[in-house]
Amino acid sequence: MAGVAGERCVNDALLVVSELISNADRHGGGLREFAAGVEDGHLWLEVADHSDVLPESAAPDPLVPGGFGWSLVRRLSVDTQLRLHTNGDEPGKTILVSLGLE
Repeated sequence: MAGVAGERCVNDALLVVSELISNADRHGGGLREFAAGVEDGHLWLEVADHSDVLPESAAPDPLVPGGFGWSLVRRLSVDTQLRLHTNGDEPGKTILVSLGLE
């Protein structure tokens, strides 16, 4: 990653990580797990929380701060996957996001 394209990739990745972790904290009962890696020209991020409520891409209310996070994550990502945790007594979900590195 070099030059302007590389800087944009880094900024996108930082923004997506920040949104996913903030949302896990605010709406998901706290962060359960975070992982990241690079594979086949993509950065993948995995964020798990303690809520089985799936994120929504609702139109944000202009009078209320926030509401752009999930839409922003989906827009900046090449792929997003949601997995509900069904094992054990504790609910939760994992969000897996892939971002292009070029």
